[in-house]
Amino acid sequence: MTLVFTNISFQTFASKRFSKRAPDGGKLIGKVIEAPKNEAVSFATVAILLAKDSTVTSGAITDEKGVFTIPDVKPGNYILRITNMGYETLFVPNISVATESNITDLGTLSIIVSSQKLNEVVIRGEKAMIVEDIDKKMITIGKDMLASSSNASDLLTKLPSVSLDENGNPQVRGKGNVIVLIDGKPSTLYGSDLPTVLQSFPAELIERIDVSTTPSAKYEGDGASGVIDIITKKNKIRGLNGGARTSLGLKNNNNASGNISYRAGKLGLNASVNGQNRNMFWKRRLNRDNFLGDEPSRLEQRGTGNNKNKNLFGRFGANYDINDKNSVELSVNYSRDQSKTKSDLVNNSALLTGQVLDHFDRINQSKGNGNNLSTSFDYRRKFSKKDELLTFTANYSEGQSTNNSMYDQVDDVDSLSKYQQNMRTGKSKALFLNTDFTLPITTKATFEVGFRTRFNTNDNTNNFYLLNAESGNFEFNNTISNVFGYKNSIYTGYMNFSQKTDLWGLRAGLRLTDSDQEIDQISAGRDFSVNFLTLSPSLAISRKLDDNSLIKLNYSRRVQRPEADWLNPYTDVSDPKNIQTGNPNLRPEFTHKAEMAYSNYEENGGWGPSLFMDYSNNAITRLRTINAEGISLTQYDNIGKELNYGFETDFSQKFGDILKINGSGRFFRSEVVSALANIDNRTWSYSGNLNAFVSLPLDFKASAYVNYEGPRAIAQGTRQGVFVANMGIRKDLMEKKATLSFNIQDIFLSRAYKSQLATDTYLQNSLWQQTNRLVNLTFQYRFGKISMSGDES
Repeated sequence: MTLVFTNISFQTFASKRFSKRAPDGGKLIGKVIEAPKNEAVSFATVAILLAKDSTVTSGAITDEKGVFTIPDVKPGNYILRITNMGYETLFVPNISVATESNITDLGTLSIIVSSQKLNEVVIRGEKAMIVEDIDKKMITIGKDMLASSSNASDLLTKLPSVSLDENGNPQVRGKGNVIVLIDGKPSTLYGSDLPTVLQSFPAELIERIDVSTTPSAKYEGDGASGVIDIITKKNKIRGLNGGARTSLGLKNNNNASGNISYRAGKLGLNASVNGQNRNMFWKRRLNRDNFLGDEPSRLEQRGTGNNKNKNLFGRFGANYDINDKNSVELSVNYSRDQSKTKSDLVNNSALLTGQVLDHFDRINQSKGNGNNLSTSFDYRRKFSKKDELLTFTANYSEGQSTNNSMYDQVDDVDSLSKYQQNMRTGKSKALFLNTDFTLPITTKATFEVGFRTRFNTNDNTNNFYLLNAESGNFEFNNTISNVFGYKNSIYTGYMNFSQKTDLWGLRAGLRLTDSDQEIDQISAGRDFSVNFLTLSPSLAISRKLDDNSLIKLNYSRRVQRPEADWLNPYTDVSDPKNIQTGNPNLRPEFTHKAEMAYSNYEENGGWGPSLFMDYSNNAITRLRTINAEGISLTQYDNIGKELNYGFETDFSQKFGDILKINGSGRFFRSEVVSALANIDNRTWSYSGNLNAFVSLPLDFKASAYVNYEGPRAIAQGTRQGVFVANMGIRKDLMEKKATLSFNIQDIFLSRAYKSQLATDTYLQNSLWQQTNRLVNLTFQYRFGKISMSGDES
């Protein structure tokens, strides 16, 4: 069957675009189900057409229970049309709305799976479909985004309010501390290094991405900046379908992936694999004037490096519908990564008068390996009395990593030359248990309650050795070696109340979390435990102004608990002039988040402006101190107050069938103030991104993406703005079953991360920049075979 998804804009705005109706019309209600299984069909498009000329006059989208409501329908005779991808279009004639009728109940309407050309599935989509819920944005991943994205990391850069930092960690509104979930479960279950997880997770597996800047109490309180939930595709189409993708890039940046799904009767199976080579070249520069010591001095560093990374991701899942009320799902995920890093850092220290204090070259070569295995079990139970829903999830994962680094330091003074070895190992285990129960109180009011438990353990060993030039043997260095153990137990319960009427929406929630951290500095013979009990309320109120516009007001309190890496007192001396270590005395950061938003969309586009504010009075941030020898020490600390507020909007516009654009922008102020640390930084700035999709002759399509993250106040100075531009072109082949695309990331090599720090004891300017563009040619092929039989393909 060839399924052509050509009217994605209509499906996006079908329930919003019709605003010019008689104010006193009737209301059409009904429910759409799939025959013969009698299961609800969610997100189907329901339109009413005038019987005399088939003109579309109004419409709606079915909710998760298949229910639709079309208000303000003028008296008259109509035809009802129901469409949804993978189903036959259903026409219901002779729909009559009487003058005196307030509500016309059409009852239950059955649609069947499409039975034409049962041999392939082709999905077309020209842009992401954004649906704004009361407390989040739901972005359905369209074909344009997939054509220029091979993994989850690439997709995130195209979403409103989302960007990536220099290490590949997600940011929301330019700030880190973002919680990333995959199907509602912590991404840490897929691996401890988030950028590697996102880079190895195939884009083809992703159905949509939910972005919440003021999350409800249903989400765990972590993530001071927000929550990103990656929702994977579920196989609902009978038969066999899948696809394969291969991408070849300059400087050995290659990728290959494949996925396959099969469903027959009550059983569904899916599997995927993704392999990737990433080869990154970079440069760094640092200038620092030190005012401590007998005389002021200056440190100049110039460095280059290369990181080669190989990662593999595999996934297998099975789901089974026991009956129409009970279903189970089992999934297994495996990831493995290998990395090789080589860097050369030239250091020169001198007095401001010009006298050289020291000069040395430090070469670092590192090799690392890591793997992670997670298994997940999900159970779903529907109750018939009031459509109550019970879900249960159990997820367990284990991971381990090793890293071996060699440091060759060549000094002008032979006695200061040294050769060092650093061997690190890490082991992690995590158990995640989650139960949610949804109780419909009335047809428009729902009560949710849930309980979650998460256990994490991390054991890290860091052994440092120094080569004895006389004996030729490596000798253990106890002063900077470290063995660290960490356990975290989180028990959390929440409740949410939601109510929606024709005009008003309300969601109020409360989350109570008990967190126990056990910190064991084994090598230092010091262990202690910390308990945090936190209460996180949330409130969201929305009001429809008309069928096209909505206004909402949201508030939530978030807590950022210290991560294991932030607590681990392991000392990183890969750069002996800039040492980093953890702080086991960190306390949680509490953030108040408020937002007032308005949205107005019509068929050809619209916008969604908002005012936002984030406030924290004990923000966790990195602080840098310096000693008289010019050596800096960086670690996390609770420094004081951090405030961000401003204006943001997302927007989209369609210009005929040639050009479509969407993007987001914000104008904001960031403030970091700490009397204890003598910090007072305040900055106005602006940021934004723009996506454009252009239809060209000969059925070619081009896309362009630009993003600018403006300057922001940080603890001891300012982080300068960052600009990046990407572009791509693609063409469908083989009757739309295949796509050939060419993409370039960071066209102008402008993704340069610069910062300026200024304190009473030093002034510092630094730069880190990737020096190779990512240029690749990608071929993707899709196939599908669908069966109408309930048991056979």
